Amino acid sequence: MNYYLTQLKWIINAFALEPKLLHTLLPVEDPIPLELIQQYEGVVDEDLSNIKSIISSDQLIKIKSLNTYLYTLMQREDLTDNWYDNNFIYSKEWGIIHSMAKDFEQYMGWEISEPLEPLYSEIIYVDSDEK
Repeated sequence: MNYYLTQLKWIINAFALEPKLLHTLLPVEDPIPLELIQQYEGVVDEDLSNIKSIISSDQLIKIKSLNTYLYTLMQREDLTDNWYDNNFIYSKEWGIIHSMAKDFEQYMGWEISEPLEPLYSEIIYVDSDEK
């Protein structure tokens, strides 16, 4: 499977997961909303340029509303700090992301993978006191 398609499926799966399950995808101290939105940006890009060649024009139209909503949220100054707050995944805005991701996932015929593989396959903690 194409790298971007694999990553798109993972991030859509993540957005479609119930918020309480999102904590299993990242290291404990990581800001879940920020990590997921950065992953999304890297996979899709604002103008959908990274995925235009791997999904159909009908699929692009279907994901466009989710993409527009996400970039609208990212640009809202009143939400700037929320991307660093894990409670944001329980907000009304995140609920809309969740719902839109589930809709796109169903449209694509993907099933939510539970448990979803963590974002990082290996986490290495570096203790700056050790030499």
